[in-house]
Amino acid sequence: FKLTKDLLSGQETPLARPEFKLTKDLLSGREPAQFQLNEAQIAQCHAPLMPGMEMYLTPLEASALGGEWGSWQLTDAADAPSTAAWRLNFMSTEWRTMHITSEGNLSAIAKPVEIDELKEQHNFVPEDTAFGMEHWTFVEDLLAPGVAMKYDGMNYSMGKAPGSFPVTYTASPQLKDGAIPAPSWQYWAIMDCKKKLVAVVALEETDGMRPGRCKIYNNKGQKATEAIPDALIPRLQFVDINQHLLATAEAPALGSDIPMPQLPRRGTLGNMLPYTIRFERGGYYLSSDLLKKDFRWILSAAVQLRSLQDATQGFTPLFVKDKYLLLSVVLALGLIFLVIFGTMLVSSLRTMSRIFFHRDKSLPNYQTPLP
Repeated sequence: FKLTKDLLSGQETPLARPEFKLTKDLLSGREPAQFQLNEAQIAQCHAPLMPGMEMYLTPLEASALGGEWGSWQLTDAADAPSTAAWRLNFMSTEWRTMHITSEGNLSAIAKPVEIDELKEQHNFVPEDTAFGMEHWTFVEDLLAPGVAMKYDGMNYSMGKAPGSFPVTYTASPQLKDGAIPAPSWQYWAIMDCKKKLVAVVALEETDGMRPGRCKIYNNKGQKATEAIPDALIPRLQFVDINQHLLATAEAPALGSDIPMPQLPRRGTLGNMLPYTIRFERGGYYLSSDLLKKDFRWILSAAVQLRSLQDATQGFTPLFVKDKYLLLSVVLALGLIFLVIFGTMLVSSLRTMSRIFFHRDKSLPNYQTPLP
């Protein structure tokens, strides 16, 4: 480095103003999966209102007879106003069917279905099982930390590479531990109040003690978003085909950073974890329809179903598991009713008999003798 005459001249060089231009590279992207309101959703099945950028998905109570229910609230306070509610019926064989209501009216129904049923009834085929998979390859990179965490807990063995020079030693998981099985999926159909398909949610089947993956499709089978789970924390980050972040959900609150196995679960709430979900702002170029006010509730429903599936692993309601128990209870209640009704009927008949049919042969003398 040398000081030259130009450097010491003291002349001020004008700064070049940067120019920003929209180029083809900046505008490149793919059209996200689209969602549309049908006639029933506009006229009768009003979508649950999601007015806040953060919503609290709160389970409220669970019982063997009453089922389980919860609400979607604006804050985490006990008396916070809710914009939607959901309920499960533990007396029904379809007890996992979730009914979502808004302002007391049925808005949507979410139920577990088989992929063949979706194909037959709704002509639904998910794109990542047939076509379009190449557009979502970036998900593998986003899932890499979770895969690395799984390998980190495996048993490794040391070995010398045969015929290597210089001698090379390798460490690898044992064969029985090294193979990570392909995930299995449980599909959930989200329908409006007229049972018209709105969206499909695919949830990875887990033991309920580790975060699982989640995918959302529109009713045509196009994948709209995939949730990237954290390796340990029950946190889901929804991204679209252009790798835009749509929403973040975490139990029990955003930023809690509590590993999923350490989170307390309450039996009175059906062991369901409360979640907080935060939506990103939409309206930008190629933004997802799931960020629009009419469809943000689908993201909330997917998180609620994730919490439900995690909480009900290996669980079956008492009266669904033992149908004879339900029959015994019904018969016992019926017998008690008959005994009480019979006792009251016999008592009433006796009273009526005394009033209308009993006659005393010796009538009383009401005459007063003369003095």
